[in-house]
Amino acid sequence: MNERYRFADFDEIMRQFPDQADTLIVDAYLSDSVEASMRLFRIYHPLPRHYHTQCDEHLLLLRGKLEFLIEDEPPRTLQAGQMVSFLRNVVHGVRPIGTAPVIFFAADTPRRAPDDVHFIDPEAAKGLKFVSHLKDYANTIG
Repeated sequence: MNERYRFADFDEIMRQFPDQADTLIVDAYLSDSVEASMRLFRIYHPLPRHYHTQCDEHLLLLRGKLEFLIEDEPPRTLQAGQMVSFLRNVVHGVRPIGTAPVIFFAADTPRRAPDDVHFIDPEAAKGLKFVSHLKDYANTIG
């Protein structure tokens, strides 16, 4: 793999997400450096209100429809093609709408450490682990 550039086939990665998961999300890292991380992730259960202390987050909804909860604002409905960006320590959560898979492209600046998730109500995750990972898909286009 060349460290100076990467190719990724989003459709191929999305096909690899399982139909069900025993974690809140499953993600696939596209890049992961100190400066930034980029991921595709699928949401499998409502994502309780939480925040990150180490990164700002930029989320582009690729598939699905959801209610996005942010700070104390009323929920906002997002559909595929819409984006939300927010700074570290901003409380947010997600409630999928309907049965279509909810899949995001995420850019985190600087990188989001896998353990940098802080739930407002830890019991709200219903005992589910936050994330599991697909293999490295940094070069899914030959």
